[in-house]
Amino acid sequence: MPGSSMSPLAALPDPTDLAALREALAAEDPDHRLVPLDLDRVVIGPHAVDAVADVVAAQLARTGRPDSGPVVVLVDTTPIRRAGTDLKALVEDQLQARFGGEREVRRVVLRGHHPTLHVDDEALDTATDATADASAVVSVGGGTITDIAKVATGRSGAARAGTGAAQETAGQGGIPLVVVQTAASVDGYTDNVSVVLRDGVKRTIPSRWPDVVVADVATIAEAPEQLNTAGYGEVLSMFTAPADWYLASAFGLDASFHTAPRNLLVALGRGLEDWSPGVAQRDPAAVEQLTRVLVGRGIATGVAGTTACLSGVEHVVSHMLDMHHGAHGLPIGLHGAQVGVASVVAAAAWEHLFTTFDPAAPGVPTDALFPGTEAVQRRKPAVLAAFAELDPAGRLGEECWRDYSDKLNRWTAARRSAEAVFADWDRHRAQIRELLVDFRTLAAGLVAAGAPARFAELDPSVDDATARWAVGHCHLMRNRFTVVDLLDLLGRWTPDDRAAVMAAAAAAVDSAHDSTHDSTHGSTHGSTHGAPAVAR
Repeated sequence: MPGSSMSPLAALPDPTDLAALREALAAEDPDHRLVPLDLDRVVIGPHAVDAVADVVAAQLARTGRPDSGPVVVLVDTTPIRRAGTDLKALVEDQLQARFGGEREVRRVVLRGHHPTLHVDDEALDTATDATADASAVVSVGGGTITDIAKVATGRSGAARAGTGAAQETAGQGGIPLVVVQTAASVDGYTDNVSVVLRDGVKRTIPSRWPDVVVADVATIAEAPEQLNTAGYGEVLSMFTAPADWYLASAFGLDASFHTAPRNLLVALGRGLEDWSPGVAQRDPAAVEQLTRVLVGRGIATGVAGTTACLSGVEHVVSHMLDMHHGAHGLPIGLHGAQVGVASVVAAAAWEHLFTTFDPAAPGVPTDALFPGTEAVQRRKPAVLAAFAELDPAGRLGEECWRDYSDKLNRWTAARRSAEAVFADWDRHRAQIRELLVDFRTLAAGLVAAGAPARFAELDPSVDDATARWAVGHCHLMRNRFTVVDLLDLLGRWTPDDRAAVMAAAAAAVDSAHDSTHDSTHGSTHGSTHGAPAVAR
């Protein structure tokens, strides 16, 4: 990555050293474009849960809260065990022992009308009401309960400040929030946004930074295997999504691109090949390293002020699968697991662009690349048709069309910038390649970590037809410009093109499985054969 070897962030040894991280971010942000890092502390270790009461007390003292409102423990119905003990009861008992004489410790259990809890309006409203009088909130659980806690405490804090209970964000919300992380499944524990489900579509909205994240490695190592391997899948998007972020910036469609978050991701990616196999083996050191990488990813998103730095094609494919599952009454799959599988496809899509596109070659459809108003409108029936089976009433299709048509109109308005990129394509292609890791390497990493690497390996399993639909139409649901948008505008996202990309990804996974099989039957490489070396 150009210049990253001299970056203070690229040399940062530990993303949880927040003082050093703030100093490094400041050194790379002289124009103060980054969002301030308002995360106060991250506690990671095999006995981190023992610190919960202490960090809550420290936050109450730091914020100087004069009231004696309750400490609210926000949980869902999922049992979480730590060394045979109920973790939620352990946290509640610890808080009761510390604060029971001076204030109520109140457990609030959130239940949804879906088979599993979602970050939807019902859950957010319930949590907002439950935290309205809290002096501090402790959320215990995974990414869903964390996102709900961030939004709810932000709303409650806004209401106290007189800025309106419906406001989704109000700085730190005014209510200390301590997040007890129970799985290394997502990176949303340490960022300032939340993913919500509205009208069947997942959207990312501003929420708030937690004040403290407590990541108890003993608990995380005991989490169901699919959660931590999902976290590994989530990690892989940092080897594909930054390329989409750069592309949109180069075309003049996203002004948020910044080298500091990019360089932080470089530091996080170092050594991935060393600990990937340990994830499959539940090795505590590997689980802790996975947790630290996810901490850093969340921070990168937060300070960038956009999820675009880590959310490209691979995330949109995951959102498409969520929409499909929701519409058919199926459980929503683990986001990170879906992202991991889709990251291989996303990297293969980039390779397809590089091998099929030369701006100087005859036949590049210059005018067709930039559709006018009428040409944009002619695309609407195809967009609505893509989502009609999920929602015959058309509401879902109309919402996606609003975002997609806005994206096309912005793209056409940026024609001059785009043509400048094409005129200097060799340089931009080189920059993009340094942001990517080869799709074969990503496939090998998933297999080495014991994570799903094929759509059929996801839970719920995704059949070929649904996978083709999600990959083929992923650019139609969101207003963020990615490599798939460019391929489509170039006329290189036909059914044959999509089939070629997906076949390449599938072949890479097959090869990785074959290599792993060979390594366990007489190969001298041992069980780590096939783990990814991700140096750019």
